[in-house]
Amino acid sequence: MKKKKTTFFIAVSIGFAVFVLWWFGTLQGFENKTIDYRFKLRGAVKPFADIAIVSIDEDSIKHFGRWPWTRSVHAKLIDKLVSSGAKTVVFDVLFTEPDKEHLAADRELGNAIARSKNVVLNCFFQMNRGKAANPLFPINEIANGAQIGFANAFPEIDGVNRKVPVIMDYEAKLYPSLALAGLSVYLGKPFQQILTEASIPLDYNGEMLLNFAGGYETFPYYSFAKVMSGDVPAEKLRGKIILVGGTATALFDLKATPFSPVFPGVEIHANAMSNILRKDFLRPWSAWITFALIVVFSLFTGLALGRIAPLWGGVSAAALFTAYFIVTLILFKANIYAEFTAPALSLGLSFVGVLFFRFMTEEKEKRRIKKTFGQYLNPRVMEKVLSDPSFLKLGGQRETLTVLFSDIRSFTTITESLPPEELVAQLNEYLSKMVEVVFRWDGTLDKFIGDAVMAYWGAPIPQNDHHLKGVLCAIDMHKELKILQDKWRAEGKKVFEIGVGVNSGDMTVGNVGSTGKMDYTVIGDNVNLGARLESETKAYHAKIIISEATYQVVKDVIDAKYLDDVKVKGKTKSVPIYAVLGKKGEEPIVDASTVGKTAEPVKEKEAEKEKPAPAKKFDPDARMG
Repeated sequence: MKKKKTTFFIAVSIGFAVFVLWWFGTLQGFENKTIDYRFKLRGAVKPFADIAIVSIDEDSIKHFGRWPWTRSVHAKLIDKLVSSGAKTVVFDVLFTEPDKEHLAADRELGNAIARSKNVVLNCFFQMNRGKAANPLFPINEIANGAQIGFANAFPEIDGVNRKVPVIMDYEAKLYPSLALAGLSVYLGKPFQQILTEASIPLDYNGEMLLNFAGGYETFPYYSFAKVMSGDVPAEKLRGKIILVGGTATALFDLKATPFSPVFPGVEIHANAMSNILRKDFLRPWSAWITFALIVVFSLFTGLALGRIAPLWGGVSAAALFTAYFIVTLILFKANIYAEFTAPALSLGLSFVGVLFFRFMTEEKEKRRIKKTFGQYLNPRVMEKVLSDPSFLKLGGQRETLTVLFSDIRSFTTITESLPPEELVAQLNEYLSKMVEVVFRWDGTLDKFIGDAVMAYWGAPIPQNDHHLKGVLCAIDMHKELKILQDKWRAEGKKVFEIGVGVNSGDMTVGNVGSTGKMDYTVIGDNVNLGARLESETKAYHAKIIISEATYQVVKDVIDAKYLDDVKVKGKTKSVPIYAVLGKKGEEPIVDASTVGKTAEPVKEKEAEKEKPAPAKKFDPDARMG
């Protein structure tokens, strides 16, 4: 529960951080790139049909000479376009200074504009701290009552033009953009009326997000020189809005747009006109929706991804991330601009934050598990626990398990006859081999109790065949001991025998101990019974004694001999016990004729009682729980 609360807190904190970045515009640069990408995925669309561009291109400069041309050339163009039936002529060319060498040409252009009554000229505002200042208007001789519109276009911080200002306030007067002024003439309406009727979506800077129709030459282009020479048929110009602007590189009127890094500025105005006439504006959705998605995605990460596996969490996050981008693209094609970066970043960073937290805590948990169980589990089983900690259920719980106890016979006598160094070396050799056998059969080593070994099966990894594994492990212990005995005899060392008791049944498994020191172990009556069965091996001259519960499961695999019904200390009911002779089909580990209750083992047991017990001698009563 604590981990879930922490993951939720991490996700919400990251969501809040993303909200702050979004609110202060820090993410806008990334968002702009997603806009460009969506334009390219969407591709070109059809613009307003009655807009065309007369370009001042390289061929025209070669024909008319070095720029700027005398204004009489522009006057002749106006007359040519009017005679061809052009409805509106919009100049994206500045006429802000008189041509002192050709003053008559200035008057000629002014007269042509006055005659046509459908010409729009541009102006340019210099900016001072975000406000319009020092305007550059056409000279009076040329303007001569023409409609005026500003040609300012402000690129984003990355140099790409995505917006155009539509209106600008200068000295308490509103001025239309070149596009809006051109439409005012084309439609015969005041620009204020067009602004209202078209419901142009403007941001707080009075700018419109352009819905670019496509790349360069999405609109029809006609060379200035070819129009003047009559090579362009009049029907291509009739009834149209004609924008006149420079496309030649030397004129420096090339901009960067989402579709192209080199794009004529005049075509940006053409796109603005097309958007207004077609009303296919790229309308941003409400900022409240973006805010809500930032919150929802962070909450989703905190609530959902903190409760499922990291793999499925990653798949879910990736699927949601992709689905959201597809939704924004579909909306984009429907001319709705949905912000992508902030919500997606909220989702992505929240997931990474939660994943990192889970990775750190799970790595810490794995280290703790490895430290706790590394000495007790088969390395193969250990890897399984680490790869899927759900197998490991810490805390006391009742399970059906199999427990094994083994003990060295007459260990007191051996300890008295050997120097401590030799005793410890031989004991370590024996115990190392016994642990190897326990791990071989996927058992869990509980502990060493002096010379005794305690192990169990069925926890922490569930094992359906834990009864059989425990008995086969006991048989292998005796086989390995025989190999050790042969080795010790060859080395002139003392040999010893062991007794093993195995029992199956309900036991409590979990962490037992104090707050400062805990052990993962098993306790209960059936654990005590396993310890008692080991002690009974002396009385019955048996190497391995198993309980009725274990025998009934393994009897088809193991050869065993019924011994007796014995009453174990603390129990009122007798328990059937069996001596294991070996695995069926293999050489027995003990002769069945020698197994059974005799007086000799009892006397030996009674004689040992008379001796003071060594401090570390295993007492089965210690397992009572």
